[in-house]
Amino acid sequence: MRWLLVLRASSVLLFVAALLLVVLTIHTITASRRWMSEASNALMGFSLAERTLQVDLLDARAGLLRNYDPVNADIIAARENLRALGALPKQASAVRELGRLQAMVDQRETLVERFKSDNALLQNSLSMFRGNPGMEHGLHEALASRILSLTLDTTPQTVAEARRALARTPVPAAGSIDAQRLSHARLLVAVLPEIDDMLRSMRALPVEEQTARLQAVLREDSARRSAIIRHDQAALAITVLLLVGTVIALVILQRWRTRELEAQAASERLSAAIALPLIETGSASFAARVQAAVERLAPHIGAKRLQLSIPGLTNFPQISWPEDMDSAWLTRCVEAADADELWVGDRLVVSRRPSRDRGLLEDAMGEMGVDNFVLLRSAEPFRVVIGFEPENGLAAQRRDHAASIGSAIVVIAHGARREAMQIERERVERSLARARRLEAMGTMASGVAHNFNNIIGAIAGFAEMGQERTRAGSVARNSFDEIQAAVLRARDLVEDILGFARQRRSTKQLVDLGDVLGDALRLLAAASRDRQVYRLRAGPARLPVRGVARDLEQAIINICNNGLFASGGKVLAIGTARIHLAGERQLSHARLEAGDYAVISIRDAGPGVPEAALSRLFEPFYTTKAVGTGLGLSTAWEIVQDHGGSIDVRNRAHGGACFSIWIPETRPAPQPAMGDGALILLLAEDAALAAEEELLAELGYEPLGFALSTPHAVLREAALACDAIVISSPQTRVVEALLHDLADALQGRRLLVAAPDPFCVPPAIRLDFPLRPDQLSRALFGRGTGVDMRDLALADALR
Repeated sequence: MRWLLVLRASSVLLFVAALLLVVLTIHTITASRRWMSEASNALMGFSLAERTLQVDLLDARAGLLRNYDPVNADIIAARENLRALGALPKQASAVRELGRLQAMVDQRETLVERFKSDNALLQNSLSMFRGNPGMEHGLHEALASRILSLTLDTTPQTVAEARRALARTPVPAAGSIDAQRLSHARLLVAVLPEIDDMLRSMRALPVEEQTARLQAVLREDSARRSAIIRHDQAALAITVLLLVGTVIALVILQRWRTRELEAQAASERLSAAIALPLIETGSASFAARVQAAVERLAPHIGAKRLQLSIPGLTNFPQISWPEDMDSAWLTRCVEAADADELWVGDRLVVSRRPSRDRGLLEDAMGEMGVDNFVLLRSAEPFRVVIGFEPENGLAAQRRDHAASIGSAIVVIAHGARREAMQIERERVERSLARARRLEAMGTMASGVAHNFNNIIGAIAGFAEMGQERTRAGSVARNSFDEIQAAVLRARDLVEDILGFARQRRSTKQLVDLGDVLGDALRLLAAASRDRQVYRLRAGPARLPVRGVARDLEQAIINICNNGLFASGGKVLAIGTARIHLAGERQLSHARLEAGDYAVISIRDAGPGVPEAALSRLFEPFYTTKAVGTGLGLSTAWEIVQDHGGSIDVRNRAHGGACFSIWIPETRPAPQPAMGDGALILLLAEDAALAAEEELLAELGYEPLGFALSTPHAVLREAALACDAIVISSPQTRVVEALLHDLADALQGRRLLVAAPDPFCVPPAIRLDFPLRPDQLSRALFGRGTGVDMRDLALADALR
């Protein structure tokens, strides 16, 4: 999204820049063309005016011009063209050359003004000699000839000859025509050379050379302007190319964004399609609904195969797609990933590399023929694990696939939590119904037993009085003895009824079911008066369960007594076992959840349990015995149910019945290993320092605690004096900085780091945050789990 905004802003800026460059380029081209046109026209006009002026001056000298209007026009044209050149913007060199040309033009104009004045006198005098046939008769023919030659040639030799001829000419009478002509001749001899000198001076001015230099300078200025135009055009082309590239990138990114939104919409539709069946309750089981969700999800993300498990949900099978794949595929990969510590948060993406140093996960992938593997898990709101093989490594990194899987995991996790709550509610409802039933039956049984006990007490009293008043051995005494024996049996029945009615609220503790069985069998043997009534088969050494030993003992005795009665006193075969259920199992009278169970099997040699009696076997007061109360098995059933277990009843193929008591096994929590009093440097947050010091002390170590804000010089000195260092903080960057600053002091020391996020420390020294006693104890106690920074070269890595 950020790149999309950047490209849009860049496109707008480049478009504006391109418009400005277009305007600037057009303006520069127009101005340059106008400048070059005006400069060229002015320079050509000046040159043409200069040449025309030379011709007009020669015509005026030759007398071909009757007035000086053409000359004046030429001077004005040259001046106007120079003024036009001066008005154009120019470089400093062009200004200098134009100034020099202007100075030459001003000098020439001064000469032209003198020429016009002198040439006017000259033309008046020449008119006296041109077209005057009598001139040679009034003057000497030689003078006339020299004057005419002088008009054509004013070289010094011709001028000297004309002056000699003028000196030899006699002076005519004053006021005569010859005197006037002689005066004109003298004027011509004096003025003609000067006029020709003026013409030569004007022609000698280097106006054309200066014009050529100015033209060269203006040509350079024109080339500079052309270069500016080319640069503007290049900048415009580059800007347009950038604009086109940006627009193309924007289109591509917008297309990609559109596809991403489409993929997101598809993921949302998929999430809705997955969520709806999981939210709704129907005839299909939760596992079937999850299977349908997986069948929708797998093709959407392009998975070759996919498995899903919900470890915390009772009796939930491994969901696979396709359904015929190995059911242990996901379990093997999860165990290998945990062993290799490859998880990054709740996600793992790995590709099999052709390397010798490979982990357990890559070995497992190689055995299963998997090149790419994606594993995701979720702890909230319920633990869900999904593993799948994508089509390729790039497909595993697609964000829409990750979003689809993440949404699916969340939906399935919520569905699993709802299913677990439903299962728990059903279990609680069954427990409440059983409790209400027992309470009602117990209330009734207590009332009956109480009243019955009063009657029995009266009978026993009268029987005892009769025994005292009759003679031993008499018929009456024998009758009273029988009455007393019947009273004792009646009291046993009352005790059974009261025992069934009692609510068992005894505190459950961790007991060994094997020991309980031994105690029950000793009581059973004592009651049989040394007659062998059972044969115990060897089983597990310990069967730890949580319960009430007295109640469990009563349940075992009741079942054994029932078996002895059914088998006519034949020996019972009794055995113990530890059984793990991967999923739910249906027993004869109840369904057990997945888990570990301690099992006691009691096999009799009787005729077996009739099919009609099997369903009512554990009902109170139901019995097939002629003299039974129907409370022995029902009491045993309630005791086992109260302990979270069940009783499985099966008829054996070769005769007899087998009663199996299933009780959930409880593994005792591992006790932290106690330390040897080693000095441990603890670096922690101020608020948690005291509690974590107490934890180390309880584990048998001597803590030396410092806050993370303590100066590093103090911490460095303390680290050198301790046996090991434990760092605990939720601030990952603070821990990283601390490790970097104390790397020299930590070199060669045993180090453990507890932080919430993974960072630049090896997994072998990383602990969970906050500190857990069992994990911390194992890390400090076992030498094999400690870390020597010299072995790991951790100091260099931290730097």
